[in-house]
Amino acid sequence: MGIATSSVRQNVSFVRDRWSTIIWHRSAPRVVQKAYSSGKESAGWKAWQRHLRARECPVVPAQLLGGGDRVLTWGLAAGEIAELFLPQLVRTDCPRTNAVLQRWLDDTAGNQGKPSEALSALAWCRGLPRLAAVLPANAWWELLAHLLRTVAEADAAGGGGEHAGDGPLIHQLLAGELALTLAYLFPELTVCRERLPQARQALSAGLADLLDDRGLPHARHLDRLRLLLACWTRCHVLGRRLKHGCWHRDADKPYRRFVRSALRLARRDGSHVFSDAATDHSGAELLAAAAAQGGRPEERRLAALLLPGGKKKGGRGADLPAAAVHSEWAATAVLRPDWSSSAPRLTVIYPDTACRIELSCGKDVLWSGPWALDVHVDGAPAVPSSPWTRLCWVSDDDVDYLELELSLGEGLRVQRHMLLARHDRFLLLADAVLAGRAATIQYRGVLPLCPEATWREACETREGTLAGRKPRSMVLPLALPEWLADRRGGELISTSAGLELRQTATGQSLLAPLFFDLDRSRMSKPLTWRQLAVAESHQVQPADVAVGYRVAIGKAQWLIYRSLAAPQSRSLLGYNVRSETLVARFDRQGEVDPLIEIE
Repeated sequence: MGIATSSVRQNVSFVRDRWSTIIWHRSAPRVVQKAYSSGKESAGWKAWQRHLRARECPVVPAQLLGGGDRVLTWGLAAGEIAELFLPQLVRTDCPRTNAVLQRWLDDTAGNQGKPSEALSALAWCRGLPRLAAVLPANAWWELLAHLLRTVAEADAAGGGGEHAGDGPLIHQLLAGELALTLAYLFPELTVCRERLPQARQALSAGLADLLDDRGLPHARHLDRLRLLLACWTRCHVLGRRLKHGCWHRDADKPYRRFVRSALRLARRDGSHVFSDAATDHSGAELLAAAAAQGGRPEERRLAALLLPGGKKKGGRGADLPAAAVHSEWAATAVLRPDWSSSAPRLTVIYPDTACRIELSCGKDVLWSGPWALDVHVDGAPAVPSSPWTRLCWVSDDDVDYLELELSLGEGLRVQRHMLLARHDRFLLLADAVLAGRAATIQYRGVLPLCPEATWREACETREGTLAGRKPRSMVLPLALPEWLADRRGGELISTSAGLELRQTATGQSLLAPLFFDLDRSRMSKPLTWRQLAVAESHQVQPADVAVGYRVAIGKAQWLIYRSLAAPQSRSLLGYNVRSETLVARFDRQGEVDPLIEIE
């Protein structure tokens, strides 16, 4: 990638070898070039110091985004911020600054494996112009040589591929942003100016390789989304002051889509999905800066809708992009009816055998983390033998629907259903355990409730209420009897692990569904649910062949059906169904109006 490593090392040697005139670009002030060419090191250094102190261009990066060097902490966790050294803290004390620099150089030689270490290198780089006033000449040039060597090593190492942990992020920070910053700050130095093509190539490749065509990163990198966004936003700001920008022109569109994806994955307080909101202090600031600097009017409008302090109306506009999204490549889905800040949002990622899920309603996050699955067949635990895979994605005027499948070996499968009804405002979550043989199936699914979420059980029936700052959802375990006095089938309880649904059945299959009514205006309405008889050829079918449920809340009623054997012509409540899955509402005339039907 970029310029050959041997060439880079040769250029770095020019910096170390007592300031050869070869390092100066023709744009460097003649007084500086002349002073250095005279062979008088002290005169050359003083001329360089005077030039750096007096020049007005380039504008130092800390002034371009506001917030000074705090922008380097965007996306870092609290513990990582503690590891980040910002050199401006000691810039007024020359002996101390030099001592700290030497210690940092010794500690980081050949070691830039963590984001905080890469950002520390970037902090030293951004401080180089002002550090010329307080560091000895040898120390200043040694720091520059170290940073150039770091860029060369990162460029030679590459991004490490899709599965390389923080490798792709480190590559963007060092081979991309650090190289770009050196080229931006020191156009007078040929060795720095020559880093610009390399930086553009690294950043362009990162935007192409780390994002899909919707601007979503792979779920494996989702926890580093904010760090990538911060890196690319800082680069975008520098690029606006460079003749040909910070990346190739065809990378502009992926960056804008990435900004939109970051907004889509932001909570109402600006914190990042699946993050600890208490430690995510800069989320809203970063998103607002990214939307303002790199977004089009669409992204700026979304930022106003979604972030604290912005306009909260107009989230259902036809001119806005779709709020829901799914990417099989990224193993990520967002189920969301519209862009309004109060809209419920279900975020799902499934990069491996774990499926993580988060539900936000307004300002409340009800659960966030792995949707745990524990299945025993005839007393033996079932162990995943492959990652989750997508079976179906539907997003239309009525619903967002995602169906996944997980193999548990020996023909045992789990099919996971997630449906968010746009206008009806309910969420249906269900696991179908398909054993393929007669067995005793024990199922346990756990939704990881957030500490701020509370679960309140009803007194005599099995429904309950999930609440955050305010009550948010009625929860109905459809496969369990409504009345607590009937103890058959399982239980829905709150434990230290979260909201836990347990079911046991004997047969070839089992369906474990939960119905969440997210319409707060219905919370005071009477409710009930019933398991329905499903008939085939006038014979009632057992629950391991097909199941059906009727849910009634106030005047609203819904029908839910799932075939657990091969789909056939069957009927329930006098309605014929041939599909595998049906979710429908009853209209005012009592007719079945399908919301979704999966063949």
